[in-house]
Amino acid sequence: MLEVRYVFEQSLHDDRGPRLLHYLLERGADEFSITVMALQDTQAPFADAFEDELGPYELRSARRRVISRADLHDQSREVRLWAFTQASLDRLLSFLDCGIFHCPAGPDGWLEDLTVYRKGELALGLVSHEREGVLRLTEDELSKLAALDIPFERDAQWVGY
Repeated sequence: MLEVRYVFEQSLHDDRGPRLLHYLLERGADEFSITVMALQDTQAPFADAFEDELGPYELRSARRRVISRADLHDQSREVRLWAFTQASLDRLLSFLDCGIFHCPAGPDGWLEDLTVYRKGELALGLVSHEREGVLRLTEDELSKLAALDIPFERDAQWVGY
């Protein structure tokens, strides 16, 4: 049975965010979604570079559970997906040098709301502007994650699941 816990940007500083993503990969996470943002009618070299670099890992879009921009009656929507592999994770992290929650908005484009799935089920969903996220793992996985010094809480202020 999956337990719901919450993660926060201030707790996943330094290498904790990447360690969390590597842990999820080791535990069978196989897809991720992220919102690629750009200003309308503006060149966005950062966003373009991300799409070029991650292009080989892009999967067909599919309906997945999300924690932001969902309909009140249906918590899923169509999202862009990429395969979550060691190679795609390495490339993804090269674009998240400000941390897994945040890539500063700007005229070159930016990334928001990283979500990681395991067999179609939400494992980690971040809401960048709230600086909070949902983590769904088994009790055993949560214990192992805590032993790796990756903090999580039982409650959040803005994000729910």
